[in-house]
Amino acid sequence: MIIGRGLVATAFAPDWQDDPETVIVAAGVSNSSETESAAFAREERLLDEIKGMPSIQRIVYFGSCAVGNPAERQTPYLQHKARMEARVLADPRGRVFRLPQVVGEGGNPHTLTNFLRARIESGEPFDVWARAERNLIDIRDVATLGTHVLRHPDDYPRMMPLADIRSTNMLEIVRAMESVLERQGNYRVLEQGVAFPIDTCDCERAAAACGVPLGEGYLLRLLGRYYVAASRA
Repeated sequence: MIIGRGLVATAFAPDWQDDPETVIVAAGVSNSSETESAAFAREERLLDEIKGMPSIQRIVYFGSCAVGNPAERQTPYLQHKARMEARVLADPRGRVFRLPQVVGEGGNPHTLTNFLRARIESGEPFDVWARAERNLIDIRDVATLGTHVLRHPDDYPRMMPLADIRSTNMLEIVRAMESVLERQGNYRVLEQGVAFPIDTCDCERAAAACGVPLGEGYLLRLLGRYYVAASRA
């Protein structure tokens, strides 16, 4: 069973939408700038309803890699995600996949990569924090890795990141997007930001097992897959 209609729900649907014992929770609060308690409460009620279904044998929730980063400012959104992760893991049926920046077709216009594309193509100025890092992963790889882990539950922990094996400096991300779009952005570089460390040992094992080519060259291939065609249309 899939709950949700967005990128994650669509990617997991082929393998899981008809599974009556598994719930993929791909709905809820997705805006990292959210501060309204009502939005957080709705997701809590949704999880409570799911946990109350006795026929469900597995509950899959998507958390945030930023929750595990001590240098990340703990916003209301991240505090909420941490609470939801804990609620899911308190149930023995629960599994949590922590996600970084997910890249896919369309999606939220306010994602990092969509923001960068819009600013670079329009020439509108923006700032780049030179010491900041982000981690990007293809939604299709999220589904492949997540499905592999769910098919081999004894081989992986109940909570793990699905992320590229290294985070990338923001200036490098911007330059990769410029390369894909074949345009130069109008930005200034500020000496701000912090690293974004993620323990990806388990994800790296899963990637090796199912042939997902994380690591060297992954970022440029990922951006090229979703953005180069639009830039040359």
